[in-house]
Amino acid sequence: MNEGNGVPENNTEETKSQEMFTKPVRDGIIEYIEREVDKFDYDGYEVVRREFFSKANCPAVTIKYGKVNFNVRAIRKLDKCSHILIMINSEKKRMVVKPCDEDDKDSLQWSKIDKRGEVVPREITGKPFTAQLYADMKWDFNGTIKMLGTLLKSPNEKLFVFNLMNAEAYFRLAAPSADDPNRYERIPLTPSHWQGNYGQSYEESKIPLLTTFEGIPEGFVKITLPQLPPKKSAKSKNKEILDLFSETDFSSNPDKSNGTT
Repeated sequence: MNEGNGVPENNTEETKSQEMFTKPVRDGIIEYIEREVDKFDYDGYEVVRREFFSKANCPAVTIKYGKVNFNVRAIRKLDKCSHILIMINSEKKRMVVKPCDEDDKDSLQWSKIDKRGEVVPREITGKPFTAQLYADMKWDFNGTIKMLGTLLKSPNEKLFVFNLMNAEAYFRLAAPSADDPNRYERIPLTPSHWQGNYGQSYEESKIPLLTTFEGIPEGFVKITLPQLPPKKSAKSKNKEILDLFSETDFSSNPDKSNGTT
């Protein structure tokens, strides 16, 4: 204790600690406390995954058996391009969507212009692709799959990466009630590795998803969706049936025409 003022001599640490804090005061009430540090330590923190929040404004893809739909948010992020390439990395379980020209081999149209002149999503059909993807990922064929995309940029191009391991599945299940015996519920199912955590560690979240942008990224293969034939009108179908019968000569073999042997 110093003579004359009664203050303890060992108050150095206490004073230093108090000097590290700033307490902005408004109307006599402390609003918040600031502390200056050289670097924040993120050890032990997890970055909460986007899927835990509303997905209304997130670039996303929805996959059903036979159908692939990208939302308008994803299309706008890739400068409203009309055609894309879909690439799959079977080892890393990721899907890349990359803009391309309409005449490129394996190009797929994912957007169109509506009557108002607005760019809107266009459904991509492809049962062989979805059948293989569902089988490889062991997804239930009755489920609707939804994934959020991560936009990657380089000086020359932009593309989306979708993590297949973070796919959510939605099922339409019967849930009858006294008021509505035909009631259904949309039940979401999340990946099992999400349980018990909020997301990746901060350091893991900073690891690049792709190491190159030039051409096709290493480990990815392009997916070709077969072009389905255009829908035929009822008139053309009837004409084909008539033509089929007109080409058949039943008179040459009367036994076949009446079904006798």
